Amino acid sequence: MTEKELEATAFLARIHIEEGQKEAYLRDVNRMMEYIEILQKPDVSSLKPTTHVTNLRNVWRDDEVKACQQETIETMLDAAPEREGEFYKIKKVIEAQ
Repeated sequence: MTEKELEATAFLARIHIEEGQKEAYLRDVNRMMEYIEILQKPDVSSLKPTTHVTNLRNVWRDDEVKACQQETIETMLDAAPEREGEFYKIKKVIEAQ
């Protein structure tokens, strides 16, 4: 990348580069471009596209509604700052119009 290309790229990206920083930016960008060239060399046309590097997959299960023991419900409600019956009581955060 040339200095002129760096300035044009910085302008398009809305990045301000100080005069004294241009040389460092050019060096870093050119090193990145060299790395990209290395990554483009291997022939990967015979490889199948993958989304993961392992064969792991998600295991899905159906949601099941199960009754909760009354003791567990009471323990959870006792931990609440306020409750109303078997519900947590919270401050109203949305006003109806």
